[in-house]
Amino acid sequence: MKKGILEYFEEIMKIPRESGKEEKITEYLVKFAKENNLEYKVGKYNTVYLRKNNNSNKTIILQAHSDMVCVSNESYDFDDKGIPFYIDGDYYKSQNTSLGADDGIGIAIILAVLQESENMPNIEVMITTQEETTMLGANNFDYSLVEGKTLISLDGIKEADIESSSAGMCSITMKKEINYEVSNESCYKLSISGLIGGHSGDDIEKNRCNAIKLAVRLLEKINCKSISDINFGKRDNVIPSEGYVVFSSKEDIESINEKIGKIEFNLNTEESSLKLKIENSEGKTAIKESKEIIEFISKIKNGMLEVYKDDEFPLLSANIGKISIKDNQIEIKYSIRSSDLLKEEELLREISILSSEYGFELTIDANKPFFPYKDKSIIRTILAETYKELYGKETTIKKVHACMEGGILSNNIQDLDICTIAPTIENCHSINERVSISSTKRVYEWLKQTLVKYNKYEN
Repeated sequence: MKKGILEYFEEIMKIPRESGKEEKITEYLVKFAKENNLEYKVGKYNTVYLRKNNNSNKTIILQAHSDMVCVSNESYDFDDKGIPFYIDGDYYKSQNTSLGADDGIGIAIILAVLQESENMPNIEVMITTQEETTMLGANNFDYSLVEGKTLISLDGIKEADIESSSAGMCSITMKKEINYEVSNESCYKLSISGLIGGHSGDDIEKNRCNAIKLAVRLLEKINCKSISDINFGKRDNVIPSEGYVVFSSKEDIESINEKIGKIEFNLNTEESSLKLKIENSEGKTAIKESKEIIEFISKIKNGMLEVYKDDEFPLLSANIGKISIKDNQIEIKYSIRSSDLLKEEELLREISILSSEYGFELTIDANKPFFPYKDKSIIRTILAETYKELYGKETTIKKVHACMEGGILSNNIQDLDICTIAPTIENCHSINERVSISSTKRVYEWLKQTLVKYNKYEN
């Protein structure tokens, strides 16, 4: 039975699909393929290949990823529960969790387009997995199935943007064994909340405060020399917005609060909701390596580091996204994003040397390639022409600082002509994530008419 985009999206939001746990969404896609008589194949890591033959001499690939970043400001069972979504005016939103419009809305648009046949090219669909973490789905996709040389990805974030290049990303874990000693000082817990956080690629240029960096700065300002516990952030590709650190001090709580009250935070206006809480905490131990840990975090580069000279767009950035302690070991998740391989390698060497100096063991979890801008792109031209014809507005050919699968896809499909589009999604990877309904409908029509025009296009 033919359904609309929003019906598909609501069904998708009801399916648990955290990165690495895509089994249920894969089952949903297989069921869709069977109901619509599509060719399909399930690959490694729950990837899905679909094909609809429209008896055309043209073939185009549509691509999206089925996983999502699961973030909540309270305990939530993402393994067994879908997203608690609701509609607010023109937007789908969620109650205290990320929405998963990145990239659930992309899949919904693709499923709706597969219902169309008239004047359409043959359509191949690549649904990848673990895009938000390891990109194992794209790296291990069975590319022998794919015939097309033109690809439209539905993994963007802003309507009328045609994303034509993207940054690469190096995901890093740094670990250090820790030892505890008896502390006779008073113990306190500093909690940070109310920051915006966000996507460490799309939002890095907005200069949003990193809760881990802020915590260390506060510890330095109050002359704290020892900590006993620290827990901030969710993952390396999310700017941390909340967490806590337990520390020891010779000063009383009133003196500590007085010092903090004198600090100028210089936050941007959107982060006026910052909340700091100091409370007494039980505990008589401290980490012997506290001083080195605080110094190390303080020295780690973070935020937007270099920009393109022509347009001030991010060229190189870094994000310290998560820090936690478990089983006498401190673990830090960190990422580097770059559209320049030499600059990425230079920063990685710098971080490696710093890690070694402070006794941290560094491992690279994933290294995802960037894809460069192509001077000539037929699909980019058709997309731009079609959008203007439909809506009377120009598109924006855009670089993307977020790491996308385009680099992997381009490396595996020779001479690939690739662009990325999407409806407007705001505040990805956060509890404030939302997607525009009217934008989704416009992008669906844009994609559909682009496919019709591509099918008639004479090379």
